[in-house]
Amino acid sequence: MMDLSSYTKPQKESLSDKIHDEILEMIIQTPQQEGIVLNERQLVEVFGVSKAPIREALVRLCSEGVLKNIPRFGYVVIQINPKEAEDVVKMRLLLETEALKAGFADIVEYHLDDIRRQIDAFWEIAKNGVTILKNWENNEEFHLLLASYANSKILSRFLAESLHIQKRYFAQNQWFLEKQLNMQIPSPPHLAIWDALRDGDLERSIRVLQEDIKAPNS
Repeated sequence: MMDLSSYTKPQKESLSDKIHDEILEMIIQTPQQEGIVLNERQLVEVFGVSKAPIREALVRLCSEGVLKNIPRFGYVVIQINPKEAEDVVKMRLLLETEALKAGFADIVEYHLDDIRRQIDAFWEIAKNGVTILKNWENNEEFHLLLASYANSKILSRFLAESLHIQKRYFAQNQWFLEKQLNMQIPSPPHLAIWDALRDGDLERSIRVLQEDIKAPNS
């Protein structure tokens, strides 16, 4: 039986992780992003820390496709392309549908409890409100866990990359809708998927999974 702990994300405790999230939130909240230019000296003053964690956060944001490093100028924001956002959703639909088909029998027989624990653990945190980014991290965790039962490292890797690309699109759109970084979630996310899996209904499981992927907050 697969250990759920292998697929949960560690708590973000490092300084560079915190700075990464704060820079990302700053970008999300800025409607006119064409004029954003970031540099290490500026961010050292803003956060009151040394260059090392600033540089680590900026390098990570570049690897995520959020920023581009222009030597002797600074870091500029890469603009969101709506067509790319649509393509990522299409890619996720293909990957996750195939993963669910491949892992369905194994999930139903062995892993329903693991999936339900993941859902319940997040709901304990989120029922009184949660940040946009924390909600997305849970979304990534759930979908990667579900896909992991297909036992395909390549599929899981491509899905992880797709979710990573989609993160900023989701956060930016959510910000424009709510004008805040906190959000209320009315019920435990992904419960409809678990219900269909518990009932052993592959067709319904695929349908609700695809609806979840296409939803604005997934």
